[in-house]
Amino acid sequence: MKNVFIILVSFVALSACVSNDTVQTVDIRDFDLNCDQLKYELTQLGVKFEEAEDDSGLTGKNVALGIFFWPGIIVNERQAGRNEDSINKRIEHLNKLYVDKCVGQNN
Repeated sequence: MKNVFIILVSFVALSACVSNDTVQTVDIRDFDLNCDQLKYELTQLGVKFEEAEDDSGLTGKNVALGIFFWPGIIVNERQAGRNEDSINKRIEHLNKLYVDKCVGQNN
């Protein structure tokens, strides 16, 4: 019975962790994207940012970690912050490319 409890607690703690979803800021193919492709990438990054933002704060993951392993909350918050920062940097990069290529042109 004790082993089952340990396995259950381990499973809950591991499933409550925020995944490492950091994104690379610059991709060599970015410079070859056209205006529509840049818009699409920016839209997808907006969705991904919302998902990363949902991983921080008072979430089910953090509540589960708070019950079984409170330091995990700190780890989750730091990883969620890293994910958001990396997405923001990529959005800034692609937005600059979009402005340079597409703003002021007839699309």
